[in-house]
Amino acid sequence: MKLVSVNYLDVIDYSKIKGIILDIDGTLVLNNLALPGAVDAIAKLRGAGIILQFVTNTTGRSPEQLSVMLTKLGFDIKSHEIQTSVSACKYYISTHFAGKSGYLAIPEATKQMLPEVGHTEENPAFVILGDLDYGFNYEVLNRVFNFIRQGAQLIAFHRNPYYFKEGKTWLDSGAFTSALESITQQTAVITGKPSPTLFDSAVNVMGLLKEQVLVVGDDVDSDIQGAKNAELASLLVGTGKFTPEQLSKDNISSNKFISEIKDLLCILDI
Repeated sequence: MKLVSVNYLDVIDYSKIKGIILDIDGTLVLNNLALPGAVDAIAKLRGAGIILQFVTNTTGRSPEQLSVMLTKLGFDIKSHEIQTSVSACKYYISTHFAGKSGYLAIPEATKQMLPEVGHTEENPAFVILGDLDYGFNYEVLNRVFNFIRQGAQLIAFHRNPYYFKEGKTWLDSGAFTSALESITQQTAVITGKPSPTLFDSAVNVMGLLKEQVLVVGDDVDSDIQGAKNAELASLLVGTGKFTPEQLSKDNISSNKFISEIKDLLCILDI
């Protein structure tokens, strides 16, 4: 029986791990290429009977599109095994606003990923604020502002204030989320990492207890903190966004860290 110290739990019995939630970008894939040993690691984890879920904050591609991309890189990952901040939003609405409709301030392509979510402009129970880019105009933001004042719950996919594109920085939807929170004094529900919603959605699909699940990712702020927020054990992997300084800066000991994803097989005796 192998006992290893991890982030949320002081000690975890790895013989009890039945499921693993894995980040995609930076953990399995980097610069549109599979990281060394990642394809084989996923195949061996699956062969050992480990239930797998894959999580990402992306809003631009559906689980089906991500599955196609990962398949081209050699992975055997099905769309129902992928949870995005959009699919987590669908899960949150089904558990908190079942049978109710909201105002969807999101791109048309994202609406197509949420076919079960009703849209209304008459007393919405919630507002979903997404990556509208140039669609963020005064009319839209003022309408969202007034819906929130009337009692609608603000829901957003992430808190990213800006992003990089074509060598420039661009305002992201998180900037507008923060502004609306400030002026309405309402805290938004965030469905992407590091919110627990995305991880809870994955655990729900797995059908496992939280103590049977491990999170593995390269991002301290979204993956490791997100696992902690969801009360899940986690391991940091030294690829992608990872920098050696994080081990001391974030007080991550060596037994909470693996150099690359294939090292997970050794920990689980696979």
